[in-house]
Amino acid sequence: MFLGYLPDIASKFKKNEVLGRVFGYLFDVLDENSEAHKRITSLKPQEEFIVHFDGGARAIEQAYYTKTPQEAFYESHSEMVDFQMVVCGKEIFFVAPHSLCKIKSPLDSTKDLIEYYPSAFLSSIQLFAGNLAVFEAIDVHAGGISTNAESTLVQKVVVKVPKQFVKLNF
Repeated sequence: MFLGYLPDIASKFKKNEVLGRVFGYLFDVLDENSEAHKRITSLKPQEEFIVHFDGGARAIEQAYYTKTPQEAFYESHSEMVDFQMVVCGKEIFFVAPHSLCKIKSPLDSTKDLIEYYPSAFLSSIQLFAGNLAVFEAIDVHAGGISTNAESTLVQKVVVKVPKQFVKLNF
């Protein structure tokens, strides 16, 4: 997992052309005058819009109301890396190592989705506008969790990038 504020981590996206396009799109999404920003901030709850990129990456622009921790949906992916960034609102993500989680539903290769039971080994992070979380195959994650007792609207983008383009090396 990697977490960073988008304007501060531009150099991470210079590794290849696909990541460069993803950064350009994400940076554009934060510009209140851009078409992408206007499109996302006009989404109503449960609406989504998909943008396709060369190289097999795609952005899912979406809106939803946050939920309680008990309603969390725990997932990971095998072929795609999730780049999750809030445009408006705030949400909590729970994250756990996949090796410490029990699989609820095995890989559905048509959706690139593995579902897990909740784990006792969770960490939490808060996403706000411009704060980018990147989840790899080893990161079980559950988002859309309320930051307080009330459900609030979140408008965001999830960019799914084929794993061969993402190297989070140390």
